[in-house]
Amino acid sequence: MKYIIADPKEQNGKDLKKILDDYGMLYFKGNFTTLEEAEHSICVEPPNIAFISMGKSELNAFKLANLIRDLNQFAKVIFISSQAEYAVQAFECEADGFLLIPFEGKKIKNLMLRCFGKAGT
Repeated sequence: MKYIIADPKEQNGKDLKKILDDYGMLYFKGNFTTLEEAEHSICVEPPNIAFISMGKSELNAFKLANLIRDLNQFAKVIFISSQAEYAVQAFECEADGFLLIPFEGKKIKNLMLRCFGKAGT
């Protein structure tokens, strides 16, 4: 399954990718720091999973999530943020998951199991 990370802070994407590299079924397709970069990539090759940053930035998380779902109705959208209060908004947007920054491997593993079952590991 192809995945992308969209976060204006490039280091967050690197940290998440390092953990996700342990999942053999996942294929990294890019770490995008702007909405324009992410939109271009998604239109060329829609991901199966998107990890999208929420917060006060030029990266519009909900616009990106809607675009991904328009292109791939089965895509999983997982919002990420350093602010726990964004979790409610994430799930109101029908998120498949929410991860707090800094990332914890165990929480990511539990999320992957919930989203994909044993095949996710």
